[in-house]
Amino acid sequence: MSPVPAVLNSALPATAVEIAAKAKGYADQAQAENTRSAYASDWAVFEEWCGRQGVASHAADAGIVLAFLVDTAGKVTVSTQRRRLAAIKSRLRHFGLALDTSAEPFRSVWKGIRRAHGRPPAKKSPLMPAQLRRALGAVPSGLTGVRDRALLLIGFAGGLRRNELAAIEVLARPGADWIEEGPDGLTIHLVRSKGDQEGEGQAIGIPPGMHRSTCPVRAWRAWLEASGITAGPAFRSIDRHGRMSEDPLCAHSIALIVKRAAIAGELASGASQSDAEAVAKKFAGHSLRRGLATSAARNKAPGHLIQKQLRHRKYDTTAGYIEEAQLHDENAASYAGL
Repeated sequence: MSPVPAVLNSALPATAVEIAAKAKGYADQAQAENTRSAYASDWAVFEEWCGRQGVASHAADAGIVLAFLVDTAGKVTVSTQRRRLAAIKSRLRHFGLALDTSAEPFRSVWKGIRRAHGRPPAKKSPLMPAQLRRALGAVPSGLTGVRDRALLLIGFAGGLRRNELAAIEVLARPGADWIEEGPDGLTIHLVRSKGDQEGEGQAIGIPPGMHRSTCPVRAWRAWLEASGITAGPAFRSIDRHGRMSEDPLCAHSIALIVKRAAIAGELASGASQSDAEAVAKKFAGHSLRRGLATSAARNKAPGHLIQKQLRHRKYDTTAGYIEEAQLHDENAASYAGL
């Protein structure tokens, strides 16, 4: 939690206490909810470690923090350590301490840890159109299958994150993400997202598909008709008896739906159960988003259009997707005459 800003922490009249409380609330909102949650967890780990060492976490200096990083090096990823360091710095600032990591030996030891234990991030495989078609053809029948088709196609075409899919509602209401159908296709209105932390709002267009079986607009209509949903969460949990809940799917459930669809698609192509399950380990909720970016790049879609659909703030992020997709197409070795 953030402290009351110093400028408002002076002697305030009783009538201004409420203003100070509001200021603290705004300070808490300076970081995204996911960041605050991760930082709180990271601080708890550091606090527990300090307790075992017999030192005060709230008064930790650079030497103590460096000892923590050395002791945990290799036990967690470098990216986790980097986030923990940021969390520790953030929390110590709340206690009025500025952690200085610019001096030796901190810099050299921390650099050595990164070089010794740094690994490329594990990326989930993109769910490509051919795989998506097989998966769509193999989803279960009934209400669950209708929902999964709509979810997979809208998630793919919209380049949506799994938490964005989980939050979509059918009708507009203040503070909620929602989806509507118009003459040109679907429009998803996001009130706030990872790339829009200040809540300026984003709109994502999803045009009709060229093929009936993979058209997200048709799949959405079919889901609304089958489910009877007229308001509230768009994608809801369904039990094994086909009973639909009033509650939305969670992000984890969406990742499982993608994995389940990938397994079904592999089985439909003739793969064994063990092979299909091995392939499915490469997929997760993010595979829909990666699938759109990769397939669009391979089909020579302009980079700025891919960036717009994925809502990346920086083109460098989009360029990473494009470079991976065109790794073999745009390659100097293909001009070598081998």
